[in-house]
Amino acid sequence: MQKQHNKTNISDNLWAKELFKSKKPVFLEHAPKKSLEDKSSIKITASSDVWISNLFKGYDANLAANDRLSVLKDGIVVQEIMLELLDLVTIVGRHPSADIQLESYKLGMYHLGIIKHEQKYYAESMDLTAGSLINRKKMKLEQWILLRDGYLIDIPGYQLRFDLPNTPAPEEADDDTLELEELLEIPDFFYTPKIAPPALCPLMSHLVDNREAINVWSEGVTTLVVADIIEETHDTKTFRFVGETPLLFSYKPGQFATFLLPIDGKIVQRSYSMSSSPSRPHVMEITVKRVPGGLISNWLCDNVKLGDLLNIRGPSGKFTCFEYPSNKMLFIGAGSGITPVMSMSRWVADTAADVDVKLLACFRSPNEIIFRKELELLSARHRSFQVAVTVTSGWQGTESWTGYTGRISPQMIQIIAPDFMDRHLFMCGPEPFMESVRRVMQGLGFNMNNFHMESFGSARTAAGDDDTKKSIVLSGTQHKVHFSKTGVTVDTDENIPLLNLAEAHGIEIDYSCRSGSCGACAVKCSGEIAEGSECGITKKEKEAGYIYACCSVAKGDLEINA
Repeated sequence: MQKQHNKTNISDNLWAKELFKSKKPVFLEHAPKKSLEDKSSIKITASSDVWISNLFKGYDANLAANDRLSVLKDGIVVQEIMLELLDLVTIVGRHPSADIQLESYKLGMYHLGIIKHEQKYYAESMDLTAGSLINRKKMKLEQWILLRDGYLIDIPGYQLRFDLPNTPAPEEADDDTLELEELLEIPDFFYTPKIAPPALCPLMSHLVDNREAINVWSEGVTTLVVADIIEETHDTKTFRFVGETPLLFSYKPGQFATFLLPIDGKIVQRSYSMSSSPSRPHVMEITVKRVPGGLISNWLCDNVKLGDLLNIRGPSGKFTCFEYPSNKMLFIGAGSGITPVMSMSRWVADTAADVDVKLLACFRSPNEIIFRKELELLSARHRSFQVAVTVTSGWQGTESWTGYTGRISPQMIQIIAPDFMDRHLFMCGPEPFMESVRRVMQGLGFNMNNFHMESFGSARTAAGDDDTKKSIVLSGTQHKVHFSKTGVTVDTDENIPLLNLAEAHGIEIDYSCRSGSCGACAVKCSGEIAEGSECGITKKEKEAGYIYACCSVAKGDLEINA
């Protein structure tokens, strides 16, 4: 049964009086009888601009908290009207006599009435053809609907939104819209919200077209997410990382990153070469081999899980084929030292670089060959690669081995790369292995200026930082060191590395390898110092006033910018 209101029906003489009244209270969105040229210049403004224009019309901004009607076109507010400024009856339609005159296909001459009665507002549909919707339900003719806060009326081409803070949402029994017809399909002359595009598939989250919006890995500490863990061998895992938000990893193949790991309540720093290649920039990988009694490698393999967050700093290091470009290269890697070699190999293969590569990998046994299948694919699928693997020890098990055996010898080098004299050699592995290969190459008369190596020794670990932070015992000739940034002056002797000295006194100097090869601990220094033989500082850095704190000791009073 249709609900009846104790009011005069709006379709009686009241309509006629309102239609022909001489004064119209509402500014028209489109003034009647404008030329086409004038109409094309009309600008539909956003809601913020509406308020500015309303202020200049004399509207009080304080009325914003009161009853308000907003007219929307294509979901955008084009007019705002304070309801208290309306007369008892306001007519919406296309007719020039309408109080709110709008232009749209299917909109009636007199389409909708808004009635003010006993301090409440009502709406009545007047159009027989297209009709009106209230909260997306079909309004009936000659029925008043009590308007409440947030109600939305659709008329062809427009929506009318009512902000009535003093008219709360109805109780269910008092809701005039309950009995109205739900439309299964909304006609296209009513507003249809634009459907938001579906959420991007994870495969599309790193689209190259959107690369400007993706951050690039740069200096400082970065938090990464463990995206995958790959079992390479029984004692070696590859950890694949992505950014917390999409991140592009930019580095030179062969470089390393320093991990800041929370172990036993302390932050332990450990550097690992990237085994991944910057040619695959959306992920970064390190490959970690367990070491008997090793604090960090075992902690990573035993504790890190998918989804974990780890902090890194980098990239660092000068062991990269980018530093020594050549059309011919010889890569040599032993054990986990294969990781930076694999990074450079992947780069050459992925970019189809015009480089001829001979790769010699050395492992103790067949079941310890890291990246075994990928090494085979490199050789099979890339014409610029020739891969050879040698194993050095006897092994248990049923697996047969038909490749090279034994340690690297002059004969092995000459068989694998007979033109080795024309190549740059890049090598990484344990110190005894690399020293042995160095002697082999020197014995072959190799140009050692083209011999580049990276150590995986203990110098890459800041072991708990306890030793360096203990009180330093001075035994030799003493000097003063002034750290200018912190304002601290301390004593030192000619034996203590300046990085250790700074750490002992709580002064922060960045570092990664502690072996003089990465340059992360470079600081400006004035005064006389002595450098260790392993220090890889360049002439250009020296001329700019820098030292490597990890491999420098004082030979006089110093001032260090730290």
